[in-house]
Amino acid sequence: MDASRKTAILVGALFLIALILNLIATEILNPILNIPDYLVYAYPNKNAVILANMLNLICAIAMIFIPISLFPIVRKQDQHVATGYMVFRALEGILFIYMTIKTLSFISLSKAYLNAGTQTASYLQTLGDSIHAELQWAVVIDVIVFTLGAGLFYCLLYKSKLVPRFLSVWGLVAALILFAGAITALFGVGIFSDMPFMKAMVYFAPPIALNELVLGIWLLVKGFNTSESVGSYNN
Repeated sequence: MDASRKTAILVGALFLIALILNLIATEILNPILNIPDYLVYAYPNKNAVILANMLNLICAIAMIFIPISLFPIVRKQDQHVATGYMVFRALEGILFIYMTIKTLSFISLSKAYLNAGTQTASYLQTLGDSIHAELQWAVVIDVIVFTLGAGLFYCLLYKSKLVPRFLSVWGLVAALILFAGAITALFGVGIFSDMPFMKAMVYFAPPIALNELVLGIWLLVKGFNTSESVGSYNN
């Protein structure tokens, strides 16, 4: 097995790890933290919250290692764009780690809330709502950073022909759809004016999620089309 095939398997696995673990973590956290009484339920369900955040931490590490693993191959097409992709993906991973730490803080906050008097509980509720709002804004910024990196990534794939171009075009269009959703959310217009961010994103996120799933499987099964890549580079 040559180095290119090993890289394809590694990158495909990292894509699937990042995607699947994040979906599992979201399914675990939403019923606990995205409800009005989240401070009542966070501490009693602390093991689930910790597990979900450990999954997200693994997800963040996978995000960071995707461009690092790809760099030796895609830099042959355009080193500046490849470096830009690595920077955006690293920023996305760092933001993800930050959000993981913030989410874990709900455990301590919930414990204090459950043992607090009425006046202190009111303060803790306000503090918790503030952290919730901060996390919502962090998610919006994280999505914007992700889509900018994804745009560079799919441009590199399209130019290099490392994978079939329909996957690259699909990824570019999906990234643009998600970017449009994030920018709309940033300014609170359209459906985001009266719908929570995560609920509204179900209209924007599926195309890119499905693309990453297909891309990850493709890389595991088929690998990179290195002959097309070399031909494109030489031309």
